[in-house]
Amino acid sequence: MVNYKITLHPEKHIYNVTLTFTPTTDSHKLYLPVWIPGSYMVREFSKNIIDVNLQSTNGRIEQITKNEWLLDGLKVGQEVSISYNVYAYEYGIRTAFLDFTRGYFNPTSLCLAVDRFEANKHSVTFGELPNSWSVATGLNCIDNKYIAKDYDELLDCPFEIGQLQMHKFMVKDTPHYLVLSGTILPFDLQRILGDMHKICEYQINMFGGKAPYEHYTFILNLCGEVYTGLEHRNSTLLMSPYYALPNLNKTNEDDYIKLMGLISHEFFHTWNVKRIKPKVFTPYDVKEENYTKLLWWFEGVTSYYDDLVMYRSGVIDQKQYLGFIIDNINNVYKFNGVNKQSIANSSLTSWVKYYRQDENSPNAIVSYYVKGALVAMCLDLQIRNQSKHSLDDVLLYMFNQWQKNPVGIGENEVPEIIKQATGVDLTDFIKLATETTEQIDFVGLFNKFGLDLKSANAVNHQAFGKYHDYELTDAKASCNKLDLGAKLEKQILGYTVKNVYNQTSAEDSGLAVNDLIIALNDVKLTNLEKQLAFHKAGDKVNLSIFRQEKLLNVTVSLKSSIVQTHDLYLSDPEKLSKWL
Repeated sequence: MVNYKITLHPEKHIYNVTLTFTPTTDSHKLYLPVWIPGSYMVREFSKNIIDVNLQSTNGRIEQITKNEWLLDGLKVGQEVSISYNVYAYEYGIRTAFLDFTRGYFNPTSLCLAVDRFEANKHSVTFGELPNSWSVATGLNCIDNKYIAKDYDELLDCPFEIGQLQMHKFMVKDTPHYLVLSGTILPFDLQRILGDMHKICEYQINMFGGKAPYEHYTFILNLCGEVYTGLEHRNSTLLMSPYYALPNLNKTNEDDYIKLMGLISHEFFHTWNVKRIKPKVFTPYDVKEENYTKLLWWFEGVTSYYDDLVMYRSGVIDQKQYLGFIIDNINNVYKFNGVNKQSIANSSLTSWVKYYRQDENSPNAIVSYYVKGALVAMCLDLQIRNQSKHSLDDVLLYMFNQWQKNPVGIGENEVPEIIKQATGVDLTDFIKLATETTEQIDFVGLFNKFGLDLKSANAVNHQAFGKYHDYELTDAKASCNKLDLGAKLEKQILGYTVKNVYNQTSAEDSGLAVNDLIIALNDVKLTNLEKQLAFHKAGDKVNLSIFRQEKLLNVTVSLKSSIVQTHDLYLSDPEKLSKWL
């Protein structure tokens, strides 16, 4: 067994780790992963390791690469002890954090692997914890030791430490836990536990009715303004604003539903990516990038079902659900990246593009989450239209096959799997939708299910369409307003440029990210929309900008907005009932 004793130094943001094992040869390598499964970016966790020392009297240790250490001169059968410190001060869910209020860590950030011991049992113990602190994790605890059957399971079980609120609820005779840390104001506990029960029960039933784990833990840290999560085999690390918990007055519904969508998404990964997974992830190689074109399936299908499960289980209503669908369409098709990159390529290059976005990303990439969810919706609708089956049947078929032989899904196997599960051949559609940037016929597909999709010019790239639960009687009016073609952030003086969009006045004139626009035609810029209203398309205006420390003048030839947004209308409820 490989053992890790972890001692906390909250005031220094340091975890001290003592690693012990009994060598089987006179030399062993130690290494730390460079990425964490579920988050496809090399994060270089080893940068935070300091003071690696051999505590034993025999042998010596030397760092040989950025994330590897060589132990040699060891005596076979004589226990070896290595001590090292890990600096941990990164808020989030993917790395590690520690201060006097709480701590969390993923073992990918703390636990050095022993080469050739990966298949052995691993244990984690803790030194003395601060008063009233406790530990939450997906690992089983036996005699104050948290036991993993191998290194892979250890990596898949994050730890939360602190003054925690733990709430237990049973689903299908299986214990589930909601663990809260951070800023916790009075909230409706019964509501959130009830809604989580609905979501968990629905998903378990969808995949055959038996949970594939002994217990499941939702670890939610309430801080900041971001909603994010990371899936694990029997737990998930979540992060959301404190105001996302359901308040007692039911006045924060939008924030609460965002949180429930996040919970639904990460829980669905219990099957779709933690069990059913790409063949290249079987097993994971955490020493380097693992490339696949299938993230559109594993994240996109999951993103389709996160909201759909909320609707089917009664957490949201039909109007809310279809509102999320039209939001997804607008989020993808307002930006030119959808015309530049396929979702298969987005999956493949996630290591350097999706997870490393910059100011030009809206013009260059597409989200395999959001467009992947739309493709999953199209697969579901086409299967329903051509058979008595649905995408549900495909996922259950995949899970049953995984239970028989967990080898993973090959890069080109999805069309054949769908055909085997439903009898429907969607090979051509999948190729078009995932490997090209060709337009998908949403209009025709929605019409088969009693919905009309309409598009019109919008004010700018920040505009949105919406869902209407009635039939469109008059043509939607298009907007003909001038649009600079940049995402701007209001400042005390002027506006800062955050993004410049393709085929717009801003791009043509050479505006760039971080430019500070302070005047239009020598008039202080206080309200861009109102000041542009005194001009028409084709007019040339002068913008005074600061770029770094220099004051520059930029001539802009104004254009009307080229942005199109989409609205969705209900035309035939009976047809819609074949889907929802």
